[in-house]
Amino acid sequence: MSRYVSYRDFDWLLLTFILLICALGVMEIHSATVHTKFAGAHIKQVYWVLGGLVGMFLISLLNYQAMLEQVHWMYIAAIGSLMGVLIFGQRYLGAKRWIKMPGGNHFQPSEWVKLILILAVAKYFADLHQRELSWSDFIKAGAIVGVPMLMVLAQPDLGTALTYMPIAIMGLFLGGVRAKQAIIVLVLAGLHAFSLAQAEAVPEGPSCELHGAGGR
Repeated sequence: MSRYVSYRDFDWLLLTFILLICALGVMEIHSATVHTKFAGAHIKQVYWVLGGLVGMFLISLLNYQAMLEQVHWMYIAAIGSLMGVLIFGQRYLGAKRWIKMPGGNHFQPSEWVKLILILAVAKYFADLHQRELSWSDFIKAGAIVGVPMLMVLAQPDLGTALTYMPIAIMGLFLGGVRAKQAIIVLVLAGLHAFSLAQAEAVPEGPSCELHGAGGR
């Protein structure tokens, strides 16, 4: 699955910005932990950044087209891992997000699922051969991301679930979504968000007054 890769093919400007963001993260961790029992945690973060860089260059040696041909198996594995969290995951702070691995380590499937979704969405739109998206294409693309997103919401992990949305949005945009479809979806999403906000804003005063009246 390896292929010839020239270092000139890398987007060095993008890599520079990524490293700047990583450096900012290391400085923030150092600043937040310098006088606590977690002092030195920024060193561990540096190791993770270096490991990520090595992993990035190793992954770049793989033929992504061959990976796209196997993405349906990866997607099934991703769904299976999320089901494993719901069944076998350990609850921590009211949520099941981690699977305990041998040796005391923990694995969070919802993070690596992001990579699988990027490949799955890319494969789906590549197979459409740049034709105009129909509503059925639109719904299928939404389901590819929507199913694992709902499973992550069930953990519950709203923050990670929301990071799946840009994958679907960019896929639809690059896949050629029509303006009419985009407007309809944005309006429906806005109405749904407004209804959720209204439901959370309902005051609890009347129920308290009823309980109080019953006590007199």
